[in-house]
Amino acid sequence: MRSFALVAVLSTVLAASAKQIVITVGGNTTDNATTVFQPAEVYANIGDVVFFNFTKGNHSAIQSTFSSPCIPAHDTNVTINGFNSGVRDAGPNGTAITNLPVTITTNDTIWFYDENLCAEGGVGGINVNESSTETLDGFRRNAQRLNGTATSSSASATGTSPSGTGSSARSSSTAKTTGNTSGAAPEHVVARALAVALPMALAAALL
Repeated sequence: MRSFALVAVLSTVLAASAKQIVITVGGNTTDNATTVFQPAEVYANIGDVVFFNFTKGNHSAIQSTFSSPCIPAHDTNVTINGFNSGVRDAGPNGTAITNLPVTITTNDTIWFYDENLCAEGGVGGINVNESSTETLDGFRRNAQRLNGTATSSSASATGTSPSGTGSSARSSSTAKTTGNTSGAAPEHVVARALAVALPMALAAALL
């Protein structure tokens, strides 16, 4: 009983250490397509959850690769089980807000784009290595240069780069979609879970 309680405590603490990172989609107030994701670049640890929060207009968040910015990652590399929100219509005044939670399962760079604005630079990245040759600016230039089409030498379906960052990729799946929910991203869920579960588990451990 005591061992079980300790395991429960540790599990709760580990879950509470995960961060929730919100990327607002469609919240830009200008016609600049490069601001469709706010922020367009974030950093997350394994276990963290990135929430794509669709707040206005018709937009999407689709995982891709650096060489084919506006093509779903799975279409250019079948080993990538990338996330794809589909087009979300939040309405002109944000009356139908939804979100897409994506659990981070790798430290490699994860590239993504908006289907409607990719060719205009509507892209973003998670854990971008700006000291490498594959930067967010380079990814955006690729999208604009290719005008939303595949590259002439698209990534092989048996390639070794599931995250689109080169040979450093270590996982066949860069991120796990944890479901589609309505409403704004729940910012206090983890804290509440810890507040409830930790005292109960500690009490059980002392029995």
